[in-house]
Amino acid sequence: MRQRRLPLRYRDELPEPPPPVDQDPPASLPTRVILHVFNSIRTCFNKFGIAREYRHRPSYDPDEFVSADQLSNIHPCNLGADGVQDDEAQSSYPSPRQPPWPWKNMSVWRLMSWMMTGSSQKSQAEATRLVKDVMQADDFDIHDLEHFDAHTEMRRFNAAEDSAPKMSLLERDGWRPADVEIMVPSKEKNPKGNGRRFSVSGLFYRPLIAVIQAAFSEPSSKLFHLTPFRHIWKSSTTGREQQLYDELYTSDAWIQAHDELQKQRRDDGCRLERVVAGLMFWSDSTRLAQFGSASTWPLYLFFSNMSKYVRSRPNSATCHPVAFIPTVSF
Repeated sequence: MRQRRLPLRYRDELPEPPPPVDQDPPASLPTRVILHVFNSIRTCFNKFGIAREYRHRPSYDPDEFVSADQLSNIHPCNLGADGVQDDEAQSSYPSPRQPPWPWKNMSVWRLMSWMMTGSSQKSQAEATRLVKDVMQADDFDIHDLEHFDAHTEMRRFNAAEDSAPKMSLLERDGWRPADVEIMVPSKEKNPKGNGRRFSVSGLFYRPLIAVIQAAFSEPSSKLFHLTPFRHIWKSSTTGREQQLYDELYTSDAWIQAHDELQKQRRDDGCRLERVVAGLMFWSDSTRLAQFGSASTWPLYLFFSNMSKYVRSRPNSATCHPVAFIPTVSF
């Protein structure tokens, strides 16, 4: 019997189910689980209603090294019974420092700095500056000026400056010379770029790793905050708590970076504390003389691990020069 089929245009195609999904084999149980434990603490609220909240327990509190002299110009030991400052009392927190090269001690350096800076004609204001900046300084000792002669000190200073090789003084502190290539725009067509390469010499810089190592080796590094925290303020009337933002090491970004650093695996066998070093750079043109046009363009580095109230003091010695940029003019 002959079979008859409908024309193709009259045929109905039956739907098909979707193809089956290939089933992956059941996942095996994890062989290693890393558990991060946070030893979080919160301090008590002080009389201003401020407390600290640590996600990681700090190894030490740098604020315990801050003396009353660093918080106020009036020391509690210098207050009399009536609460008035006693000008004759001396601070019980001296801060001896090494004199700058090549001076013998801080007393000679302060006196010679007063003579070589400021006005060339010493006036009443200069005499006042002599008393405040030199004679009343914590590291000034009148016994250091025994047999002092300004002419001898200037001759010793000039001899030390002339005899020392120029690069030896820079290399001793880790300074390195370098040439920098910059693109100078020109009107000529250049398929490699809009300009010509120009080599600039005279750049001096210090490697940042060496600067960080030197800064953490200085006595002032005991004031570095190595563990970030949150500042919490609590209202005395409503009891409402609010986060304060006053330092970089109290920011959420620093806390997050510190957490990520603690979670990294230790494959080098080092058991030292892992911390974040906050680097802040600043640069501006600086004049080198009262007369003439001698100037330089330094690049400075500050560590935000230290409180801004400490590092902003003029005598804190927390500013680290890391580069001297040459000036180029066309």
